Amino acid sequence: MTQQQRRDLWTWIHRWLGLSAMAFLVIAAATGCVLCFKKPLDRALNQDLFARTSGGPALDPLVLVTRFGAAHPELQVRSFPLNIAPGDNLPVMVVVAPGAREPGFDQAFLDRADARIVGTRSDGPGWDRRHLVDGIEEFHKNLLGGTVGRWVMGLAALAWLVSNLIGVYLTWPRKAPFLKAWKRMWRFSVKSMFARLMLDVHRSTGLWLLIGVTVLAFTSVCLNFYSEMYEPTVARIAPSHDLFDDAAPYPDGTRPTLSFADAVARATRKAAADGLGWQPATAIYKPDWNLYGVTLTDDGRLQYRGLGPVYYYFDAKDGHLANVVDPYRGDTGLALIRMLYPLHSGQVGGWPTVVLIFLLGLATVEMAITGFYVWWKKRRSRIAAEAAARRNAARAAPLTGLA
Repeated sequence: MTQQQRRDLWTWIHRWLGLSAMAFLVIAAATGCVLCFKKPLDRALNQDLFARTSGGPALDPLVLVTRFGAAHPELQVRSFPLNIAPGDNLPVMVVVAPGAREPGFDQAFLDRADARIVGTRSDGPGWDRRHLVDGIEEFHKNLLGGTVGRWVMGLAALAWLVSNLIGVYLTWPRKAPFLKAWKRMWRFSVKSMFARLMLDVHRSTGLWLLIGVTVLAFTSVCLNFYSEMYEPTVARIAPSHDLFDDAAPYPDGTRPTLSFADAVARATRKAAADGLGWQPATAIYKPDWNLYGVTLTDDGRLQYRGLGPVYYYFDAKDGHLANVVDPYRGDTGLALIRMLYPLHSGQVGGWPTVVLIFLLGLATVEMAITGFYVWWKKRRSRIAAEAAARRNAARAAPLTGLA
């Protein structure tokens, strides 16, 4: 195979990988851009749930949850934030208590003055304002198609990853001086003819943003094929066992003896003993394990900078430490698992990297559009050239017969 034939083959692969994945990439990139702002968007759509309207002092979340539990024994609080603004209601995730009737919701918003329920909703995707953000997130992950949709998006991400790498190869000059000639591929001029401009923008964007879009594509593949590919691979490279890998001892749920306040106090002492200068961010209860959990972050709010929060779990009967989830202290397998979401969402470095992910999402849409235009323009030229060749051949045929 000659160099030109090899280049033509890779060009063909790059073209058809891009075309086959284009629509799915535009969907993923556009919805991903929206999800960069999912918390403020959810709050803007549901101000009546999040924003407090009553007067009076704002009570501590632990006090509110205790009052809520006493007033609603049919419910068990599953999780809630420990640090929120005084002007906000307290969002709590709930599950039905053993033997009680299903409440018809799994999230309640409590007034900060008296733990009164000011609104509820069920977790899950939808297209009304209560569930729109969850709907966009589910559409981003799997097109609302469950496992099949997740696989489709995973294959599109794989095509994107391979196509990116082929694209770099196709920009490499054929003749020396290579670096000097390659510099041309990194630039574009708005004075160029439109077709040329689209090609140059497509190539230069792919080169300048190669690292970012490759990380996005790679983490997309890993997240979509997490249980099928990524987790088993990590388990082979760096085995890591977690308590929750085992069967839950209370599948039908149970009732705790201790309180959330006990768990938070124990977590605070444990963090100090470990030399971890982080603050409790959220409190968790797992009924099927009868464990309280506390997440800790550097600012006391649940976020995924670095490798995300540290988790301490305590037995809800006697308070002993039952499990620690800490990706920062030598557990390579856990670190490899926990790196995916912060990298893919951009939360790994706080708001600057979230903004970067937003810009990469816009660039992905741009590359899909410019790539499609380049293919369409060249296809028209190829069709016109083939038609002209057929006409010339048809005109030449009678002359050949006379000869």
